[in-house]
Amino acid sequence: MLVKGSQKAKDTELTVRFTQWYCAHHHRDVARTELVSGGVEAGIYGKKAPILCADCARYANYAERRTETCRFDPKPFCSTCTAKCYKPEMTEYARKVMRYSGPRSLRSRFALRALQHILASRRHKGTD
Repeated sequence: MLVKGSQKAKDTELTVRFTQWYCAHHHRDVARTELVSGGVEAGIYGKKAPILCADCARYANYAERRTETCRFDPKPFCSTCTAKCYKPEMTEYARKVMRYSGPRSLRSRFALRALQHILASRRHKGTD
């Protein structure tokens, strides 16, 4: 179970919030409901559960489970991880979400975390 305040919970929250932004823009005409997941029950999203369509909710639940069961401590960025535990279709979905939401996060309340993520990712890849 994800523990509120842990690094894995923060990573999961960011992933699912990014998914919510992606869903709101790309799936406007699709019915969306509140996410039902272990993360919502643990309170990692705060008082308001993310609103997602069925496809995005499926991805969010998948990402939660994968982050929760990650064997690495500290958990690396999925994009640079050597284990590659995501299914190929979920990896592609994650890429779409991150390509859309990543740049937009720089103009949000997640701006500091986004910058930290960019710098840490560059250091991990050895491009800094």
